[in-house]
Amino acid sequence: MPTERPDWLTEPCPAWCGGDHDGQQYPTDRQHQSPQHWHPAVMQHRDHDGHHPTRFPAATEFCVVAVRYVGERDTWIAIATETQQLEFSHESAKRLHAELDGLLHRMA
Repeated sequence: MPTERPDWLTEPCPAWCGGDHDGQQYPTDRQHQSPQHWHPAVMQHRDHDGHHPTRFPAATEFCVVAVRYVGERDTWIAIATETQQLEFSHESAKRLHAELDGLLHRMA
């Protein structure tokens, strides 16, 4: 975590912010971000060669991170790989959590 706050950061960081604002010189890059926690995963990969669509498992990693853009009120929960990202509102992430929890319990 850097020891000095950037001059452009005039608002306090949320309690969950990792505090690393290096590399955020451009206004569109400025955000509060929780520490990234990467997890191994197997995802279904789909390949469409035009004639025969195929599906196969592929190893990857994903992270879950909270993001709030500087100067905004909304906090987003992102689930991301190196190439894809889904961003949910805080309320939507809670609903997704409850739905996944229920589904996994029903599958047990």
